Amino acid sequence: MSNSTRAVVVHKARDLRVESVGTGEPGPHEVLVAIERGGICGSDLHYYSHGAIGTIVLKEPMVLGHEVAGRVIAVGSAVTRVKPSDRVALSPSRPCNSCRYCLEGKQMHCLNMRFYGSAMIFPHVQGAFRERIIATEAQCFVVPEHVSAAEAAMCEPFAVCLHAVRRAGSLFGRRVLVTGCGPIGALCIIAARHAAKLW
Repeated sequence: MSNSTRAVVVHKARDLRVESVGTGEPGPHEVLVAIERGGICGSDLHYYSHGAIGTIVLKEPMVLGHEVAGRVIAVGSAVTRVKPSDRVALSPSRPCNSCRYCLEGKQMHCLNMRFYGSAMIFPHVQGAFRERIIATEAQCFVVPEHVSAAEAAMCEPFAVCLHAVRRAGSLFGRRVLVTGCGPIGALCIIAARHAAKLW
């Protein structure tokens, strides 16, 4: 199996290239995934258009992308949740598993979170717009065959919207204002309408 793969790499504003990057082999708790679909986030557009997101500036070439889904190619020796040929949506978050929150089982509050395609730290966290990627087993969520790869790639942004709706409390019988109807706004509307019928 080749240890390199093609990836979408941003070098600076308006400088986007398809390049070969290293892949490697999955470790004991890792999974090799062939990426099938990816969603283009506003952050990807900012890195491409401006070479930055506000004060977060590109300091080195970085693979873009964090909204992705694909098919498992290989698994490490200790992996039990997924198997080769499984279709998975990938969580772009990689908690450190050593800070106080991670040790309490609250990885979502990790103090040292690494997030695919982010220039917040240096060296930057390389993203998932590539043909193949190694992810941790914990990042992989199996999706059924009837769910398209494009739909599965929407899991991460949709999770953001579901979290927002849950934080809003009961929406049953209430009116909701969603400002902005980009992908996140549209998904928030779907989640809010669904919640208004259930709660």
